[in-house]
Amino acid sequence: MIYSFAFKIHIFISTITLLAGISTIVLSTHGLTRRRDYGRYDFGVSLVFNVALYFQLILGFLIYYLLRSTLEGPMWEVPNTQNDASLRFWAIEHIALMIFALFLTQLGRVYIKRSKGPSRKFRASLFYFGTSLLLILFSMGMALFSR
Repeated sequence: MIYSFAFKIHIFISTITLLAGISTIVLSTHGLTRRRDYGRYDFGVSLVFNVALYFQLILGFLIYYLLRSTLEGPMWEVPNTQNDASLRFWAIEHIALMIFALFLTQLGRVYIKRSKGPSRKFRASLFYFGTSLLLILFSMGMALFSR
C-alpha cells in the first residue's frame, strides 16, 4: 500500500517535471528568438524543474531502497541484474541517467546565475535543461522497452 502510494506520487511529480522541463525549453527558445531579458519567470520555471528533479531523486531512492524490501527481499541483498533487463534498467541505468540529468540541471542553474547577458543565459538554459530533458525522455523510452 505504501509502495503504490509512493509510486503514484513519483509518477505525478514526474509529470510536473516534464511540464517544467518543456516550459523551460520553450521559454528559452522564445527568449533567444525575441531577444528579451532573462526574467524572474524564466528563473522560476527552471527552479521548479530543478526542485522537481530533487523530489524525484528522493522518492525514487525511497521507493527502490526502502519500499522494495516488501516486494523483492531485503534492501541489503543486491538483485541479480545480469540476466534480467528490466531489473538492470531500474537498478542501474534509470538511476544513473536521472542522477546525471539532475547534475546537468543543477550545473545549468549555477551557470545561468553567473552568466552575463540574457543571450548567454538562454543558450545555457537550452543546453543544460535541454540535455537534461532529453536524458529524462530517453530514460522514459527505455522504461517502456524494458518490460
